[in-house]
Amino acid sequence: MFKASDTDILDKAELKEAKAAMGEDRYEQEFECSFEAAIQGAYYAMEMKTATQDKRITKVPYDPSVGVTVSWDLGIGDSTSLWFAQFVGQEVRIIDFYEMSGVGLDHYAKVLDEKGYHYKEHILPHDVRVKELGTGKSRLETLDALGVNNISIAPKLSIDDGIQSARSMLNRCWFDEEKCGRGIEALRQYRREFDEKNKSWRGRPLHDWTSHAADSFRYMSVGRKEVQEWGEPIKRNLRGIA
Repeated sequence: MFKASDTDILDKAELKEAKAAMGEDRYEQEFECSFEAAIQGAYYAMEMKTATQDKRITKVPYDPSVGVTVSWDLGIGDSTSLWFAQFVGQEVRIIDFYEMSGVGLDHYAKVLDEKGYHYKEHILPHDVRVKELGTGKSRLETLDALGVNNISIAPKLSIDDGIQSARSMLNRCWFDEEKCGRGIEALRQYRREFDEKNKSWRGRPLHDWTSHAADSFRYMSVGRKEVQEWGEPIKRNLRGIA
């Protein structure tokens, strides 16, 4: 893979000037072919970069002695995203991620059953209480009938407040690299809208494929009941973990 700093094609002084003008992340992307460099306008750029550097994106096994918290973003006509987390002391162990579209809530209830985790809590967005015109039932009632219990409703905070909450939680997260791959990439790429006309970042998120995973994670951070569960924390030097 071509890296400008490994060749004599570009003068070192020119590279230094380019880095100063572009900023480190953009320079790393364009001149050093770095896939870890932050995406322009990404909300969680620094947090995800730090998680990678700290080797917190690794193998994170399920601990059967600790209950699993599931956060949901319920798409209407598009994707529904679920994060699966275990809270142990100050650590947030993200053990799994699932996303699908074009299926009913019964599909997700089946997925939960097939994964076989011990579920402690399900965190859902506030609009889960809204009754659908076709059935006269809310999705909350439908999930309850499907056996998805222990449901908590995430407080209705502004997106900005929710993003700040998610940033704080990300600093305590360990992600299973294999099972959470798509969700991890969504968090890395979740970004602001860009106003092409005025060449500036808007104050709202871009709605794209990353939105549902990012929203689900945000609901996790603002809706989590802070009840400590004690267990053996993940150690950075533990073989197979980090």
